[in-house]
Amino acid sequence: MFKPYVTAVVLVGTAVPSLLQFAVPGLEAAWMRDPAAISGGEWWRLGTALVVQDGGVFGTLFNLAFLAVLGYVAERALGPGRWLLLYVSGAVAGEAAGYLMNDPGAGNSVALCGLAGGLAVAAAGPLERSLGAFYAVLSGAWTLSASGTVGVVLMVVLAGAGFQLVAHRDRVPAPLFPAVAAAAAVVLCALLDLHGFALLAGVLAGWALKAAGARTAPAASA
Repeated sequence: MFKPYVTAVVLVGTAVPSLLQFAVPGLEAAWMRDPAAISGGEWWRLGTALVVQDGGVFGTLFNLAFLAVLGYVAERALGPGRWLLLYVSGAVAGEAAGYLMNDPGAGNSVALCGLAGGLAVAAAGPLERSLGAFYAVLSGAWTLSASGTVGVVLMVVLAGAGFQLVAHRDRVPAPLFPAVAAAAAVVLCALLDLHGFALLAGVLAGWALKAAGARTAPAASA
């Protein structure tokens, strides 16, 4: 029976401080990504920013829920080693982009973007690929929510369209999943949204994993 040990460990390690921040005043501020503080020597914030959340209760539960779902399917499909590679690639790219663009914040969504981008490209099954593409669309849709009522309406429409990738995954051409993830990454990068850089890192890491698998497959079957 498959047991997602890596997902469980990361989920607990993220959930405890993420929930604790609501009971401990100042925890989020002390651990968040603060470019000025990082430049002043508090480099560890680049890591602790991944285990506290700046999206309130809803954003916290959203990120934890997707960590459980994406984490489980990614670990089952790709294994713990490749899971960590994708998660870390999104985290590093997203946190670096946030620091370089002087964008303070917190949350593990950038790491999830790495998982999602990698799943959309490297996973073999349509469920895993469609979930990766769906999360990539959600990352773009969430950005629109800050644009007022029109933005919220567009976010809902875009999220609904992204869900169709999952609902009709068996009828969607396989190349569309990585194409959607890559397109979302490019658009978000153009908007200077750090999630775009995290998604792009996941997509590139996924392509590298897929290419490495294709090279080793003939040798394994020989």
